[in-house]
Amino acid sequence: MLIHKEENSNYKWGIWKMEEAPELLLSQLNNKQDLVDFTQTVSSSARTFERIAVRVLLKTLLNEEKTINYHPNGKPYFEDHSINLSISHTKDYVAVILSQSPLVGIDIEYISDRVKRVRSRFISDLEYIDSENEILHLLLHWSAKETMYKALSKEKIDLKNNFHIHPFAPQQQGSFKASETFTENNLQFQIQYIVTDNYVVTYTV
Repeated sequence: MLIHKEENSNYKWGIWKMEEAPELLLSQLNNKQDLVDFTQTVSSSARTFERIAVRVLLKTLLNEEKTINYHPNGKPYFEDHSINLSISHTKDYVAVILSQSPLVGIDIEYISDRVKRVRSRFISDLEYIDSENEILHLLLHWSAKETMYKALSKEKIDLKNNFHIHPFAPQQQGSFKASETFTENNLQFQIQYIVTDNYVVTYTV
């Protein structure tokens, strides 16, 4: 079920909650060949379900079906190269963003305290984390860095040392600044975010 959709002149994005049976979702699609090919290469029914939900969400956003291919590094692209996209999924949800911008990225993360256990992998000593709102703040940092990673689409990036989240106080919705020191361009990012009871989502274009 489509639970969130936003659209303006620069981008459109949405979130699908996977409440339906996979067979019901699959029945909404005409082009199923790439999904058939995918099921022959993976044994996980959950991953197949996610991929079906992504196709249905894309069809809902675009009002048409497009064939998705993948670069060797896993970055998705449309076969007709008509628009750029980024895809994310977490427990029971998939998210997709579409934009003409080449630096487009989205990430959705289910809220849990697991992020505290991997903090040392992606938070540098220079980054501010609100101790009174630690889990949410860590999740937004993690999600934002995943979004930046997808937008840059470069290998060997170190989330802890190459991506930098500028200090901000987490709210239910808003934006914050981030930067990267992996490329010679040292790009700046404006990260948009939404917080719900079940997940956080970040995106950039």
